[in-house]
Amino acid sequence: MSKRATSGRPGTARRALNPQAADHLLVYEYDRGSNYEKDTRLTTALSALLPAEQLIHPDQRLFQSVHLISEYAWAAMHHEMCRVVQLLDEGDFLLAAQVLERSAALGRIPVQALNTLVEFLPQTALLAMRESFPPNTTGLDSPGARNLRRAAQPLWRAFTRALERAERTPEDLITAEGRTSRPAEDDRAAVELALVRQGLMRLDAAVGDWKQLHLRLVWGQLGGHPEAEPLAGADPGRPAEATAHATGGCPVLPTSLRGESTLSLRKMAERTLFPQLWDSVDAIYRRLVPAAPAS
Repeated sequence: MSKRATSGRPGTARRALNPQAADHLLVYEYDRGSNYEKDTRLTTALSALLPAEQLIHPDQRLFQSVHLISEYAWAAMHHEMCRVVQLLDEGDFLLAAQVLERSAALGRIPVQALNTLVEFLPQTALLAMRESFPPNTTGLDSPGARNLRRAAQPLWRAFTRALERAERTPEDLITAEGRTSRPAEDDRAAVELALVRQGLMRLDAAVGDWKQLHLRLVWGQLGGHPEAEPLAGADPGRPAEATAHATGGCPVLPTSLRGESTLSLRKMAERTLFPQLWDSVDAIYRRLVPAAPAS
């Protein structure tokens, strides 16, 4: 916990992230008793950050902040997804689409935060910090990522129920989205549900963008890029992920703190929140693009 200090206002206590700073103007103060801090729970939030004297590396503040920012954004996305389930069941498709778009927009926050690590976190810094992490300190245990995956299932079921009540299919929504004339009045539900479908696509894409960027971060920090040269000692007749370095016990593919290779991360990066969403894309393609003649 950060140390207490005395503020400029008599009798008011405060906390600081770096109370040992030589220049008092460089001390990051908080918990000054303001209503802003109380109403937003900012004091509690900032208390999650490690005090400067406990950082094992100067870049750990950046590393921890990016993870906390991501978890807060994912919690907000989850909240909006729960609202969409209710709105779809109530038949308020337009508001459901707007809330979905908000959730997708929140999904850009973790992407932007993670991109900061991709661009500015030195590889040596991460590897140095990684040495101090306990076993199984893995992003697979992220509550945000896990709960988004879980919430996607009832959200898709609510969307399916809405389609059934409107007697429409996902393919109908694609057709409504690409219409070239004013829709009939009895087609209004399809048009509104098409907006919901767009929101689902954007939400899925936002999470997918983060997964792909995270994979890029792993390749840039730990290695294991599929285009990299095999390490010395690897068996050229076997897949890289199935071989090991001949000396030193170093795996050909880097492993997570759970002991899994980056190959599993590549597979996870290809998974989507709504797999069924992409079936209709294939169906429309097969309907509108003639099959190639058999040779």
